[in-house]
Amino acid sequence: MAEEKAPDLTKLTAAEFLLFSSDSYQGRGQFNAGFGNVEGAAALVPKDPNLPEVAIKASGGLDQPDRGSLSVGSDLLRYSRAFEGVDTDAGGPRTTDTFEGGVGPLRGYYQQSTQPGNQDSRTTAYGGQLNLGPVNVSANRNRSSQDVVDPRFAQYYTNTRFDNQTDNVGLNLRLPVGNDAVTGGNDAVTGGVNRKFQTQYQPQGMFDETRPTAQYPNVTTYRAGYEGKVGPGILGLQGNLIDVRNVGTEKSIQGSYNVEDPFGLGGNLSATGSYNNPIGGKSAAEAMLRYRLKFGGGG
Repeated sequence: MAEEKAPDLTKLTAAEFLLFSSDSYQGRGQFNAGFGNVEGAAALVPKDPNLPEVAIKASGGLDQPDRGSLSVGSDLLRYSRAFEGVDTDAGGPRTTDTFEGGVGPLRGYYQQSTQPGNQDSRTTAYGGQLNLGPVNVSANRNRSSQDVVDPRFAQYYTNTRFDNQTDNVGLNLRLPVGNDAVTGGNDAVTGGVNRKFQTQYQPQGMFDETRPTAQYPNVTTYRAGYEGKVGPGILGLQGNLIDVRNVGTEKSIQGSYNVEDPFGLGGNLSATGSYNNPIGGKSAAEAMLRYRLKFGGGG
């Protein structure tokens, strides 16, 4: 006799229901409740995907902060606002507004988050990506800002904030090879390059002509790999080169080879290996050969 499975006490009640239906929209609702936790959601879902959708979610409980969100729009353009009731000692409530959308192969987003109780924390992020078949081009910027100067000394500053800005630009490639270039299989050569820029802006004193800045070394990452069928198994190779300007380079390579049931016993044979040469550290390499055999049957 099979052992009876213990009930999930975190969700005692779960309900999903249809609020109404018309020629253009359906109204849907969902409700979950457990010990001290409650979640609810409602959505106005269009039957035509070109029409905007409206969704509202809320949750709270004894062991989690209160959360709520509102979303309006479609894949073409969507706006959402999210609220999180963070404890006061962790900075207090946080609100995030997001715009996102796209046309064809081009997609983009803009997001802004504020948390007044955490040194007036503000975070802004925006970016986009362009998908052109096997090629993906992307760029984004993230900037965080906080008021870090003690209010007692703020009168001696023309700018009391500390800002950290990170920019990323990248190009990634996934190119099917062999027969899979025609059939759309999994054999592919992959590669990419990404560059990261980071700048910090310090508070500006009343006698500073300009705002003090710190420019981190640019970091460029190169990637190349292959995954596909070689002989009776699947071969995976991945190489990385990280170039930190005026600091040095870090090199790494990983490889794996997997064969299903090579001996007719229902097992799996795998070989893995890796090599890493970090900046300022010692090189390391490891290799492993493993055969996994299943015993017994399912019940």
